[in-house]
Amino acid sequence: MKDLYSFHTDEKDLMRYYEVMKKVYMKVFKRVGLEAIETEAAGGTFSKFSHEYQVICASGEDEIIYCPGGDYAENAQIASAKEGQKCILGHGSLKRVKTIEVGNIFPLKDKFSKAFNLTYKDQAGKEHLVMMGCYGIGISRTMGAIVEVCNDKNGIIWPRSVAPFQAHLIVLSDEGGVMSQAEQVYQKLTKAGVEVFWDDRSDVSAGEKFKDTDLIGIPIRLVVSQKVGKGKVEWKERNKEETEILSFEQASSRLKT
Repeated sequence: MKDLYSFHTDEKDLMRYYEVMKKVYMKVFKRVGLEAIETEAAGGTFSKFSHEYQVICASGEDEIIYCPGGDYAENAQIASAKEGQKCILGHGSLKRVKTIEVGNIFPLKDKFSKAFNLTYKDQAGKEHLVMMGCYGIGISRTMGAIVEVCNDKNGIIWPRSVAPFQAHLIVLSDEGGVMSQAEQVYQKLTKAGVEVFWDDRSDVSAGEKFKDTDLIGIPIRLVVSQKVGKGKVEWKERNKEETEILSFEQASSRLKT
């Protein structure tokens, strides 16, 4: 877990910050390629209520009732509305879907400060209990959710923001000194700050290499071959069918943007 705790002088300041963190978490999940749904949930033993960040996934272990229009979402275990009920804002029927929880936040208030006698003194010297908030993102759950929703029949499609490498470099054969050319491409891109996964295997076919690039799912595939030509690479984005022949400079420029 990525954990964050906040400490406040009063409940008003806690809830102000809590609202800020709700927006921050939605932004974080969007940045990593997930369409998270902010979902009201029970707080368990920690607080009266909490907010979960749920990602729709058929294999998920949670269920939520939500409005596709974005104005309502509750964990199915506590939901005050039912699937099929009409949204009061006219967005249509509420839906019940399976989800993966990737994060949650709790307004702890004085739950733990009271237990540990965590206090502060105001300007008059009077002691008060500290108000607390708790915010967590499940790192491994988030990665799992990305793989579950960002894929096709051939494998993973990593969003560029979280991909293990920026480009997957492959060589189709060593004819005409192509392997040496590929090594130059690899060294130049690495020197330019681009993270490259270089498949330099010589004992597998071109078809196997293409299959593996799709399976692994790195955003950009770069192919060096005699057919492509010296000083050039074949560029293909993982989520597209089209390919382009680019100069090394063009490919490098795109990868660095």
